[in-house]
Amino acid sequence: MRIALIADLHGNKTALSAFEKDIISRSVDGVWCLGDLVGKGPYSDYTFDWAVANCSVILRGNWDEDLGNRVYAADEYYFNQLGDKRLKQLLTFPVEKHMYIAGKKLRLLHGRPSMEAPIFIQAQEDKLSALFEPDFNIVGYADIHRQALRTLNCGLLFNVGSIGNSLGIVRVQYAILTASEGVEDGAIDIELINLPYDVQHEINSIPADFPYAENYIQELTYGVYSRKPKR
Repeated sequence: MRIALIADLHGNKTALSAFEKDIISRSVDGVWCLGDLVGKGPYSDYTFDWAVANCSVILRGNWDEDLGNRVYAADEYYFNQLGDKRLKQLLTFPVEKHMYIAGKKLRLLHGRPSMEAPIFIQAQEDKLSALFEPDFNIVGYADIHRQALRTLNCGLLFNVGSIGNSLGIVRVQYAILTASEGVEDGAIDIELINLPYDVQHEINSIPADFPYAENYIQELTYGVYSRKPKR
């Protein structure tokens, strides 16, 4: 199987369109989304609908769960934009996917809500090792919005990065996982792909009534997290 792993679409229509054009030439068998379809950007309805239409696996991220549960009153813009049907559907997505590839047990998750707080891939190994419990060999996740691949004593860890809200390097980021499905030993290939997109076009397309425009523009321009959630 050859699967494109995406995450953290976050309402960025321009970045998602760049991914959609790029993936055409890469001959993948499918696209799986590791969560956070919505939030942050102004087109969460678009990125939600695209993921539901195009991804055969969708996991639930922290933004998906918080918006689905209407946790923060300050997110009323998203509640109104998504509507009751989408908000309810966000809560139906599983939080993890487990399977065997090339003889290794794979764990895919967003990060939060499985984790209490984001765990950066640069953390000490004793902190990262918990991600492999009880018996996983490979872990792929998202949430931190930064691509990375790391070999540990406990296994192989990778982060797919973010489609619509990458930090540090402001580009579209995703991964392609190639391996045979099942318990027979074999090769595993993880490609980390990042590509440019028209950030200024996304900024110029922000609707006048979007209440989080200032923070969104800061994040797209500098690749530094900006928004502080209002409780």
